[in-house]
Amino acid sequence: MSKRLKYIISSLVAALGFFFFASLPFESRYYGLLVGIVLMVFCFWFGLGIVFEESLYTRLMAVVLPVIFFIGFGLFIVLLPLNSLATLGISIFFGLISYVMFLVENVFLVSIGYRTPPLYRAAYTVSFIVLLLTSFFLFDSLFSFRFNYWINMPLIFIISGLIFLYHFYSVSIELADDGKNKNIWAYVLIPSLLMSQLGLVFSFWPVGIFKGSIYLVSVIYVLCSLLQADVRDRLFRRTWLTYTWIGTAIILAIVLMVSWR
Repeated sequence: MSKRLKYIISSLVAALGFFFFASLPFESRYYGLLVGIVLMVFCFWFGLGIVFEESLYTRLMAVVLPVIFFIGFGLFIVLLPLNSLATLGISIFFGLISYVMFLVENVFLVSIGYRTPPLYRAAYTVSFIVLLLTSFFLFDSLFSFRFNYWINMPLIFIISGLIFLYHFYSVSIELADDGKNKNIWAYVLIPSLLMSQLGLVFSFWPVGIFKGSIYLVSVIYVLCSLLQADVRDRLFRRTWLTYTWIGTAIILAIVLMVSWR
């Protein structure tokens, strides 16, 4: 069986599983979410052919993005009133994104330990876009539950930790030693702690669900861009100045666009 056929079959299975998940009664969807996570792991390990191959770290990293995308998108659509036709359309969209993630993860797996192929930059860009989209779904869903700050903080820390962990993995692949000489936890824990502090602020600040999610995704974008430059030893003065201005603009937007009334 060719790789492409495996990806198509696995994406169809993932889309079908998502359709059944979205069709469950509201009170059963959270149990369906757990089953869906297992299904996504199986589909990607099978499709990529790494069930018994590659290191445990590589196998886990290969399914981080698909799993958190499923969780984020699944929680997001749980909050929407959907009919059968809308559910079918959303499931098709999920299947297409799954196929794209298969292509991305395949390029990453080929790149590990070898010279970076020409498609790596394109795969990294696509994965980064999907990662930002996933971040929005996760943060929007989290704020929709209107938890207290002491719940928001650890949950945002965990979500951000997975996001930055996967981002480090996708960036370090381009390095000659796949980033083994880098302190991975410094690139994961510190920005995640910063994100959890922002989650604390937004728990009290009336930014709204949508705006709060957009602001957090914007911060994720800035931090990931800075971390990418640092991991690749390209964090020049012009680079951090550019993203400092972007970060300043985000802070001003948060302050000026929030209404306390």
